[in-house]
Amino acid sequence: MIQSRRQVIRRRLVLEMIHMDLAVLLSNLIGLFLLIGVGFFAVRAGILPAASSKTLSALLMKITVPATIICSMLRPFDPGFLKLGVSIVLVGTVMFPLFGGLSMVLSKLLRVPEGRRGMWCCCATFCNNGFMGFPVALALFGEEGLALTVMLSIPFNFLLYSLGAKMVCMDRSGDTPGQGLSWGKAVFNAINLSMAIGLALYLTQIQLHQAILSPIQYLSDATTPLSMIVTGMNLSQGKMTDVLRDRDAFTASGARLLAFPLVAWALMLLVPGLDKLVIGAALINLAMPAPAAATFIGEEHGGCTQLAARIVFLSSLLCLVTIPLVSLLL
Repeated sequence: MIQSRRQVIRRRLVLEMIHMDLAVLLSNLIGLFLLIGVGFFAVRAGILPAASSKTLSALLMKITVPATIICSMLRPFDPGFLKLGVSIVLVGTVMFPLFGGLSMVLSKLLRVPEGRRGMWCCCATFCNNGFMGFPVALALFGEEGLALTVMLSIPFNFLLYSLGAKMVCMDRSGDTPGQGLSWGKAVFNAINLSMAIGLALYLTQIQLHQAILSPIQYLSDATTPLSMIVTGMNLSQGKMTDVLRDRDAFTASGARLLAFPLVAWALMLLVPGLDKLVIGAALINLAMPAPAAATFIGEEHGGCTQLAARIVFLSSLLCLVTIPLVSLLL
Protein backbone atom coordinates (compact mmCIF):
# COMPACT_ATOMS: atom_id res chain seq x y z
CA MET A 1 0.00 0.00 0.00
CA ILE A 2 2.81 2.40 1.01
CA GLN A 3 4.85 1.39 -2.04
CA SER A 4 1.86 1.99 -4.31
CA ARG A 5 1.30 5.44 -2.79
CA ARG A 6 4.95 6.34 -3.33
CA GLN A 7 4.71 5.29 -6.96
CA VAL A 8 1.64 7.49 -7.46
CA ILE A 9 3.43 10.49 -5.89
CA ARG A 10 6.55 9.88 -7.98
CA ARG A 11 4.46 9.60 -11.15
CA ARG A 12 2.72 12.88 -10.33
CA LEU A 13 6.07 14.62 -9.72
CA VAL A 14 7.41 13.33 -13.03
CA LEU A 15 4.33 14.62 -14.86
CA GLU A 16 4.68 18.02 -13.17
CA MET A 17 8.35 18.10 -14.13
CA ILE A 18 7.56 17.31 -17.77
CA HIS A 19 4.83 19.98 -17.83
CA MET A 20 7.23 22.56 -16.38
CA ASP A 21 9.97 21.39 -18.74
CA LEU A 22 7.71 21.76 -21.78
CA ALA A 23 6.53 25.22 -20.71
CA VAL A 24 10.09 26.50 -20.32
CA LEU A 25 11.22 24.81 -23.54
CA LEU A 26 8.31 26.17 -25.56
CA SER A 27 8.88 29.70 -24.27
CA ASN A 28 12.58 29.59 -25.16
CA LEU A 29 11.99 27.92 -28.51
CA ILE A 30 9.55 30.64 -29.58
CA GLY A 31 12.17 33.26 -28.74
CA LEU A 32 14.88 31.27 -30.52
CA PHE A 33 12.90 30.83 -33.75
CA LEU A 34 11.82 34.48 -33.79
CA LEU A 35 15.46 35.56 -33.58
CA ILE A 36 16.45 33.07 -36.30
CA GLY A 37 13.61 34.55 -38.38
CA VAL A 38 15.07 38.05 -37.99
CA GLY A 39 18.35 36.93 -39.55
CA PHE A 40 16.58 34.92 -42.25
CA PHE A 41 14.32 37.76 -43.40
CA ALA A 42 17.00 40.43 -43.01
CA VAL A 43 18.98 38.71 -45.77
CA ARG A 44 15.96 37.76 -47.90
CA ALA A 45 14.64 41.34 -47.72
CA GLY A 46 18.04 42.79 -48.64
CA ILE A 47 18.45 44.61 -45.31
CA LEU A 48 21.72 42.78 -44.64
CA PRO A 49 24.08 41.15 -47.15
CA ALA A 50 24.62 37.42 -46.57
CA ALA A 51 28.38 38.04 -46.39
CA SER A 52 27.92 40.16 -43.24
CA SER A 53 27.37 36.97 -41.21
CA LYS A 54 31.16 36.52 -41.17
CA THR A 55 31.65 39.99 -39.65
CA LEU A 56 28.98 39.33 -37.02
CA SER A 57 30.61 35.98 -36.25
CA ALA A 58 33.94 37.69 -35.59
CA LEU A 59 32.14 40.10 -33.24
CA LEU A 60 30.65 37.13 -31.38
CA MET A 61 33.90 35.14 -31.16
CA LYS A 62 36.14 37.98 -30.05
CA ILE A 63 33.88 40.30 -28.02
CA THR A 64 30.38 39.28 -26.96
CA VAL A 65 30.95 35.58 -26.11
CA PRO A 66 33.98 36.40 -23.89
CA ALA A 67 31.80 38.99 -22.14
CA THR A 68 29.08 36.37 -21.61
CA ILE A 69 31.55 33.91 -20.09
CA ILE A 70 32.93 36.50 -17.67
CA CYS A 71 29.41 37.48 -16.59
CA SER A 72 28.43 33.85 -15.98
CA MET A 73 31.26 33.49 -13.46
CA LEU A 74 30.38 36.61 -11.45
CA ARG A 75 28.56 34.85 -8.62
CA PRO A 76 29.12 34.43 -4.85
CA PHE A 77 31.69 31.81 -3.86
CA ASP A 78 30.16 28.93 -1.88
CA PRO A 79 32.67 26.50 -0.28
CA GLY A 80 29.86 24.03 0.46
CA PHE A 81 28.93 23.97 -3.22
CA LEU A 82 32.53 23.36 -4.29
CA LYS A 83 32.34 19.53 -4.21
CA LEU A 84 29.26 19.43 -6.45
CA GLY A 85 30.81 22.04 -8.75
CA VAL A 86 34.04 20.06 -9.14
CA SER A 87 32.01 16.89 -9.82
CA ILE A 88 30.06 18.41 -12.70
CA VAL A 89 33.21 20.02 -14.14
CA LEU A 90 34.81 16.55 -14.19
CA VAL A 91 31.67 15.11 -15.83
CA GLY A 92 31.90 17.69 -18.62
CA THR A 93 35.65 17.22 -18.99
CA VAL A 94 35.10 13.50 -19.59
CA MET A 95 31.83 13.55 -21.56
CA PHE A 96 32.55 16.14 -24.26
CA PRO A 97 35.82 14.51 -25.47
CA LEU A 98 34.07 11.12 -25.28
CA PHE A 99 31.22 12.44 -27.43
CA GLY A 100 33.83 13.86 -29.79
CA GLY A 101 35.45 10.45 -30.24
CA LEU A 102 32.09 8.73 -30.69
CA SER A 103 30.97 11.36 -33.21
CA MET A 104 34.08 10.75 -35.33
CA VAL A 105 33.29 7.03 -35.44
CA LEU A 106 29.56 7.59 -36.10
CA SER A 107 30.17 10.14 -38.86
CA LYS A 108 32.23 7.56 -40.74
CA LEU A 109 29.73 4.75 -40.16
CA LEU A 110 26.90 7.03 -41.36
CA ARG A 111 29.03 8.11 -44.35
CA VAL A 112 28.82 11.83 -43.66
CA PRO A 113 30.66 13.34 -46.65
CA GLU A 114 33.98 15.17 -46.42
CA GLY A 115 33.42 18.91 -46.17
CA ARG A 116 30.55 18.31 -43.71
CA ARG A 117 32.00 15.75 -41.32
CA GLY A 118 33.78 18.19 -39.01
CA MET A 119 30.67 20.31 -38.50
CA TRP A 120 28.53 17.18 -38.05
CA CYS A 121 30.88 16.05 -35.25
CA CYS A 122 30.94 19.49 -33.60
CA CYS A 123 27.14 19.80 -33.56
CA ALA A 124 26.66 16.22 -32.31
CA THR A 125 29.28 16.64 -29.57
CA PHE A 126 28.35 19.98 -28.03
CA CYS A 127 25.05 21.33 -26.68
CA ASN A 128 23.21 24.62 -26.27
CA ASN A 129 23.72 24.79 -22.50
CA GLY A 130 23.42 28.57 -22.27
CA PHE A 131 20.35 29.93 -24.04
CA MET A 132 18.26 26.82 -23.29
CA GLY A 133 20.21 24.90 -20.65
CA PHE A 134 20.23 27.68 -18.05
CA PRO A 135 16.45 28.34 -17.87
CA VAL A 136 15.53 24.63 -18.04
CA ALA A 137 17.98 23.75 -15.26
CA LEU A 138 16.58 26.60 -13.16
CA ALA A 139 13.01 25.38 -13.71
CA LEU A 140 13.80 21.77 -12.85
CA PHE A 141 16.43 22.04 -10.11
CA GLY A 142 16.27 25.59 -8.75
CA GLU A 143 19.17 27.96 -8.09
CA GLU A 144 21.60 25.16 -7.20
CA GLY A 145 20.86 23.40 -10.49
CA LEU A 146 21.46 26.66 -12.36
CA ALA A 147 24.77 27.14 -10.53
CA LEU A 148 25.83 23.61 -11.53
CA THR A 149 24.95 24.40 -15.15
CA VAL A 150 27.21 27.45 -14.98
CA MET A 151 30.02 25.22 -13.65
CA LEU A 152 29.43 22.76 -16.51
CA SER A 153 29.97 25.65 -18.91
CA ILE A 154 33.64 25.79 -17.83
CA PRO A 155 34.75 22.60 -19.66
CA PHE A 156 32.03 23.17 -22.28
CA ASN A 157 33.33 26.58 -23.36
CA PHE A 158 36.98 25.55 -23.19
CA LEU A 159 36.42 22.45 -25.33
CA LEU A 160 33.86 23.93 -27.76
CA TYR A 161 36.18 26.72 -28.85
CA SER A 162 39.29 24.51 -28.99
CA LEU A 163 38.31 20.89 -29.76
CA GLY A 164 35.14 22.05 -31.56
CA ALA A 165 37.12 24.51 -33.66
CA LYS A 166 39.59 21.77 -34.60
CA MET A 167 36.68 19.58 -35.72
CA VAL A 168 35.21 22.35 -37.87
CA CYS A 169 38.58 22.92 -39.54
CA MET A 170 38.36 19.40 -40.98
CA ASP A 171 35.82 20.78 -43.45
CA ARG A 172 38.22 23.26 -44.99
CA SER A 173 38.85 22.61 -48.65
CA GLY A 174 42.28 21.04 -49.08
CA ASP A 175 42.91 20.58 -45.35
CA THR A 176 43.57 17.17 -43.89
CA PRO A 177 41.99 16.30 -40.51
CA GLY A 178 43.74 18.10 -37.68
CA GLN A 179 45.40 20.73 -39.92
CA GLY A 180 44.42 24.32 -40.55
CA LEU A 181 44.36 25.39 -36.90
CA SER A 182 47.17 24.67 -34.45
CA TRP A 183 46.34 23.49 -30.95
CA GLY A 184 48.11 26.60 -29.64
CA LYS A 185 45.72 28.91 -31.51
CA ALA A 186 42.75 26.69 -30.65
CA VAL A 187 43.46 26.77 -26.90
CA PHE A 188 44.85 30.28 -26.46
CA ASN A 189 42.01 32.35 -27.85
CA ALA A 190 39.88 35.23 -26.58
CA ILE A 191 37.17 32.91 -25.26
CA ASN A 192 39.47 30.70 -23.21
CA LEU A 193 41.27 33.80 -21.93
CA SER A 194 37.89 35.08 -20.73
CA MET A 195 37.38 31.71 -18.98
CA ALA A 196 40.62 32.23 -17.06
CA ILE A 197 39.59 35.79 -16.12
CA GLY A 198 36.12 34.63 -15.05
CA LEU A 199 37.53 31.81 -12.89
CA ALA A 200 40.01 34.20 -11.27
CA LEU A 201 37.19 36.65 -10.45
CA TYR A 202 35.06 33.81 -9.04
CA LEU A 203 37.80 32.37 -6.84
CA THR A 204 39.11 35.72 -5.58
CA GLN A 205 35.66 37.34 -5.36
CA ILE A 206 37.07 40.62 -6.70
CA GLN A 207 34.17 43.00 -7.29
CA LEU A 208 34.26 44.86 -10.60
CA HIS A 209 33.38 48.55 -10.55
CA GLN A 210 29.97 49.28 -12.07
CA ALA A 211 31.62 51.41 -14.77
CA ILE A 212 33.41 48.24 -15.99
CA LEU A 213 30.67 45.73 -15.19
CA SER A 214 27.85 47.52 -17.04
CA PRO A 215 29.42 47.48 -20.54
CA ILE A 216 30.46 43.83 -20.05
CA GLN A 217 26.84 42.95 -19.20
CA TYR A 218 25.53 44.91 -22.19
CA LEU A 219 27.88 42.98 -24.51
CA SER A 220 26.90 39.71 -22.83
CA ASP A 221 23.21 40.41 -23.48
CA ALA A 222 23.96 40.75 -27.21
CA THR A 223 25.36 37.20 -27.58
CA THR A 224 22.10 35.24 -27.82
CA PRO A 225 20.30 37.49 -30.34
CA LEU A 226 23.42 37.86 -32.48
CA SER A 227 24.13 34.12 -32.59
CA MET A 228 20.51 33.35 -33.54
CA ILE A 229 20.53 36.05 -36.22
CA VAL A 230 23.72 34.58 -37.73
CA THR A 231 22.02 31.16 -37.76
CA GLY A 232 19.04 32.65 -39.60
CA MET A 233 21.32 34.38 -42.09
CA ASN A 234 22.96 31.06 -42.95
CA LEU A 235 19.57 29.33 -43.26
CA SER A 236 18.52 32.00 -45.76
CA GLN A 237 21.07 30.67 -48.27
CA GLY A 238 18.83 27.70 -49.10
CA LYS A 239 15.21 26.58 -49.09
CA MET A 240 13.61 25.69 -45.76
CA THR A 241 12.44 22.40 -47.29
CA ASP A 242 16.13 21.50 -47.73
CA VAL A 243 16.40 21.23 -43.94
CA LEU A 244 13.82 18.43 -43.86
CA ARG A 245 15.59 16.62 -46.70
CA ASP A 246 19.04 16.82 -45.14
CA ARG A 247 19.91 13.34 -43.85
CA ASP A 248 23.05 14.57 -42.07
CA ALA A 249 21.04 17.15 -40.12
CA PHE A 250 18.70 14.41 -38.87
CA THR A 251 21.45 11.97 -37.90
CA ALA A 252 23.46 14.66 -36.07
CA SER A 253 20.30 15.75 -34.23
CA GLY A 254 19.57 12.14 -33.24
CA ALA A 255 23.07 11.70 -31.83
CA ARG A 256 22.92 15.04 -30.01
CA LEU A 257 19.44 14.69 -28.51
CA LEU A 258 19.15 10.97 -27.72
CA ALA A 259 22.20 8.76 -28.31
CA PHE A 260 24.82 10.79 -26.43
CA PRO A 261 22.59 11.73 -23.46
CA LEU A 262 21.78 8.02 -22.99
CA VAL A 263 25.50 7.19 -23.04
CA ALA A 264 26.16 9.92 -20.46
CA TRP A 265 23.32 8.71 -18.22
CA ALA A 266 24.55 5.10 -18.28
CA LEU A 267 28.12 6.13 -17.48
CA MET A 268 27.16 8.52 -14.67
CA LEU A 269 25.14 5.77 -12.96
CA LEU A 270 28.33 3.69 -12.81
CA VAL A 271 30.19 6.36 -10.82
CA PRO A 272 29.85 5.55 -7.10
CA GLY A 273 28.73 8.41 -4.87
CA LEU A 274 27.94 10.84 -7.68
CA ASP A 275 25.26 13.20 -6.37
CA LYS A 276 21.81 12.85 -7.98
CA LEU A 277 21.59 16.61 -8.47
CA VAL A 278 24.84 16.52 -10.46
CA ILE A 279 23.52 13.62 -12.56
CA GLY A 280 20.22 15.43 -13.20
CA ALA A 281 21.72 18.82 -14.08
CA ALA A 282 24.41 17.25 -16.29
CA LEU A 283 21.95 14.95 -18.09
CA ILE A 284 19.45 17.70 -18.89
CA ASN A 285 22.19 19.96 -20.22
CA LEU A 286 23.83 17.19 -22.23
CA ALA A 287 20.42 16.54 -23.84
CA MET A 288 20.12 20.10 -25.17
CA PRO A 289 20.12 20.79 -28.95
CA ALA A 290 23.19 21.73 -30.98
CA PRO A 291 24.86 25.03 -30.03
CA ALA A 292 24.16 28.14 -32.09
CA ALA A 293 27.86 28.87 -31.60
CA ALA A 294 28.63 26.16 -34.18
CA THR A 295 27.41 28.53 -36.89
CA PHE A 296 29.77 31.37 -36.11
CA ILE A 297 32.65 28.97 -35.33
CA GLY A 298 32.09 27.66 -38.85
CA GLU A 299 32.22 31.21 -40.23
CA GLU A 300 35.46 31.86 -38.34
CA HIS A 301 37.23 28.64 -39.34
CA GLY A 302 35.82 27.79 -42.78
CA GLY A 303 33.36 25.06 -41.76
CA CYS A 304 30.06 24.09 -43.35
CA THR A 305 27.87 26.85 -41.88
CA GLN A 306 24.78 25.78 -43.84
CA LEU A 307 24.83 22.34 -42.19
CA ALA A 308 25.41 23.96 -38.79
CA ALA A 309 22.37 26.23 -39.23
CA ARG A 310 20.22 23.27 -40.29
CA ILE A 311 21.28 21.12 -37.33
CA VAL A 312 20.73 23.98 -34.87
CA PHE A 313 17.26 24.63 -36.29
CA LEU A 314 16.21 20.97 -36.52
CA SER A 315 17.60 19.85 -33.14
CA SER A 316 16.01 22.86 -31.45
CA LEU A 317 12.66 21.85 -32.92
CA LEU A 318 12.96 18.15 -32.05
CA CYS A 319 14.13 18.77 -28.48
CA LEU A 320 10.56 19.67 -27.54
CA VAL A 321 9.90 15.92 -27.75
CA THR A 322 13.25 14.47 -26.69
CA ILE A 323 14.01 16.49 -23.55
CA PRO A 324 10.80 15.44 -21.74
CA LEU A 325 11.66 11.85 -22.68
CA VAL A 326 15.16 12.21 -21.25
CA SER A 327 13.63 13.78 -18.11
CA LEU A 328 11.93 10.44 -17.41
CA LEU A 329 15.38 8.99 -16.63
CA LEU A 330 15.80 11.33 -13.62
